[in-house]
Amino acid sequence: MSFHSLLDHFYTQTGIEFKDNRDIIDRKIRRFYEEKDFSDYHDFFSAIKEDKRLYQELINLLTTSETYFYREPVQLELCIQLLSEKSSPIKILSAPCASGEEPYSLLISMLEANMDLSKIEIYAIDINTEEIEKAKQGIFTHRRLHKLSQELQDKYFQALNQHEYQILPTLQEHVHFKQMNIFDEFSCEFKNFDVIFSRNMLIYFDKNAQEQAEKIFYDKLIMGGVLFLGHADKIHNVTGLQVHRQKGTHYYKKE
Repeated sequence: MSFHSLLDHFYTQTGIEFKDNRDIIDRKIRRFYEEKDFSDYHDFFSAIKEDKRLYQELINLLTTSETYFYREPVQLELCIQLLSEKSSPIKILSAPCASGEEPYSLLISMLEANMDLSKIEIYAIDINTEEIEKAKQGIFTHRRLHKLSQELQDKYFQALNQHEYQILPTLQEHVHFKQMNIFDEFSCEFKNFDVIFSRNMLIYFDKNAQEQAEKIFYDKLIMGGVLFLGHADKIHNVTGLQVHRQKGTHYYKKE
């Protein structure tokens, strides 16, 4: 078995395709399996097919991302504008959510717009178990908060030490984190979303996987619900999701 065979297997299991920087990915995997005392790809590939924990470690290695609070303020502002007049409970999905910065940014933005906290429920998923555990803990370095004003930092976080800050527990109660792949079978609570945020996930998928994800998003949105993607993400219009452009960005609406 080879590096390419392992990536093919990884794609089949996760939908993630590494088109670029394959030399970097190769070196990262080699370093990982050597640390685990495997001598080559053949032995390592055989092991991950039998050992789910080892395979999850590989997934975590290859899907760790760098993010921070208020990464896309224009999208946040537009999302709040679209939801501000909604009187019924609001349900949002963040997929993938990494270590929680995006769903917590959404929650903070909604609170700053004086929206009713009791009517807000945010669900957040990621394939990476380590990122999900970080998100559940709600502890962030100052670097992840650098886009937030000092006022917002003081209002929604408590300092643990000079470098780490924890989001208030009262906010954590309104974000439900779960480790899962977008292509996994969704449990009953994962439906009827007003908004789905899925930034910078589709860029790792080929056309077939992108179309599958688009159908999943369409199915999980309520009629009139909206989907926000990353600027480089592609959608193939295989569903009734219609693009709308506003405030220098765009979103897709289920119509």
